[in-house]
Amino acid sequence: MSRNNYDVKWGSGLFCRGAVLQWLLYGCLMLLVSRTAMAEQGPVEMLQLMTSTLESVVKNDPDIIYDESRLRTIAHEVVLPHVDIRTMSRWVLGKNWRKATPEQRENFVVEFRDLLLTTYLRQVKTYSGETARFLPLRGEQKEGQAVVNAEILQPNGPVIHTIFRLHQPQQEWMIYDVSVEGISLVATHRSGFSTEIRNSGIDALISRLHKLNESNLGDSSDVVEKESAS
Repeated sequence: MSRNNYDVKWGSGLFCRGAVLQWLLYGCLMLLVSRTAMAEQGPVEMLQLMTSTLESVVKNDPDIIYDESRLRTIAHEVVLPHVDIRTMSRWVLGKNWRKATPEQRENFVVEFRDLLLTTYLRQVKTYSGETARFLPLRGEQKEGQAVVNAEILQPNGPVIHTIFRLHQPQQEWMIYDVSVEGISLVATHRSGFSTEIRNSGIDALISRLHKLNESNLGDSSDVVEKESAS
């Protein structure tokens, strides 16, 4: 392996905004190593380890990418410990986080987490052969903070430039934002949610997300039942 970059084979998909986080979540989901091993990795090595596991696991169990129920269960056990949903939520709400009550904050974290999981797990099945190249850390990095640049090489498309932002609140590196071609996942959600809160209030936003997540979970169960019956 070259000392100057980290190349990883992974599955396919169309890279719309946020799709890289979806891929990352799937890589986390496929990670079958202990949290102690994760803590011993630097941020680049952690991302590389997650994605390098993908190909071998899918090869051994290719049907897993079509079973959202199984993916969701594993994601709750394996993905969430490595993605800082609370920090994401705080950044997404911005000034509204400071205005929210403790109960509103906790409710939003839960609903935002489930929204991200549902959105990205449903797109896992679209993978088919892109390559992710993680670049070495550039310049000086703040202690406990890391910005990891990556290039997504598409078989029939341009290179997609991606930035992963991580921090190390305790021992492990955790992802708190992803930018694709300069478009931040956190900033994109913050813009939309800010308008909704301004028009209807934070309780209305939380209620809408809750109903959406319940509907998505029901749709997922219907798909599993239909596939089992077929």
